[in-house]
Amino acid sequence: RREPDRPTPPPAGPAHAGRSPSELELRPGDPGLGRPEHVPVSVAALTDADRRALRLADDAQAVRDLAEAEELLAADPGGFRWLGWLAGPLAGAVLVGGAGLLGLMLFAQALSVLGNLANQPPTVQYLGYAGLTVLGGMVLFAAGRLLLLYARLQRNRQLRLAGLADLHARTRLRWLAHAKAADAHAGLQAYLRAYPLDAKPLAKFGLPADALKKVRDDLLDSAKFAGTADWFDRFRRDFQAPLDELAEARTKYWANRAMLVTAVSPNGLIDAAGTVYFGFTLLADLCRVYNLRAGRAGTAVLLGRVFVNAYLAGNLSDVEKLAEDQYDQLFEQGFQVVGVGVSTHVVGKFLGKVGAKATSGYLNRLLLLRLGRYAARLLRPVEAG
Repeated sequence: RREPDRPTPPPAGPAHAGRSPSELELRPGDPGLGRPEHVPVSVAALTDADRRALRLADDAQAVRDLAEAEELLAADPGGFRWLGWLAGPLAGAVLVGGAGLLGLMLFAQALSVLGNLANQPPTVQYLGYAGLTVLGGMVLFAAGRLLLLYARLQRNRQLRLAGLADLHARTRLRWLAHAKAADAHAGLQAYLRAYPLDAKPLAKFGLPADALKKVRDDLLDSAKFAGTADWFDRFRRDFQAPLDELAEARTKYWANRAMLVTAVSPNGLIDAAGTVYFGFTLLADLCRVYNLRAGRAGTAVLLGRVFVNAYLAGNLSDVEKLAEDQYDQLFEQGFQVVGVGVSTHVVGKFLGKVGAKATSGYLNRLLLLRLGRYAARLLRPVEAG
């Protein structure tokens, strides 16, 4: 009878002295085959330091991704998008500089007008003082109305569809594009609910309230749209486009009136004060149309443009003089060519004066048109570019 094989006892030695075979411990990584398993260093188990370094790298990449996404989606803050953090200080400098120039010009013009009134009869003095008071009251009224309206409106957080599309095209940022699109969708829906379609000032402007109510009801029903891209396109085409047309109409309305007033005004003080009044009134109308206000930098740039326009309007006398001389020569030569027998010099002077004032008024119209279109670009909720 054969006896079963017995395990060979371990060799005698200090490491195994006094231990049974069941108490033996294998070395780390030893599978029990007599040799340790070979593991590459690159796939070795991570240490706590490695995990900490990876977590810090992920956090830094997330911060870079968010900064890149915010740069792609950021709206134009007052025309200084490419200047980054310098936008606010530069916009403030434009505002302070424009206000300073306008203040100095108005002070000089007021002293000149008051000096001329002092040499007039008492009746003319009273009429002049009353006119200056009315003019100053109109400017203060326009500024106060704009300030009160601005305080009630919410800030425009403009959505740039081009930036959102660019963000979605980048694979690693698609999750952020989806989140930003959903947030913008919710914000625009809240904007639609709060928009005062029944407001009397908007009705006087010619707002198509009935058509916009139907569009608003459709936009608030998300089940009618396949995705946010279709929703944004419908918002721009059917709701924002009528507001843009109304804003353009209000801009031309006030620009034409500024042209008429500055074309017939007798001095630069009335030109400057009238331009400030029309600028403030135009901005108030555009804020009512969009029911939004610009950001801090945008507001500073808009007010700075109003003051700069008023300064230019009050100092167009040199341009008027040059234009008057040119028109005078042109009309006088024209009368001589056709053989008109009247006093060509007197008629040429008159027509030259009228032409120079018309040129000045048209320049002020262009300035107010640029102001209104720039303000509309800042105030519209969705920008394609």
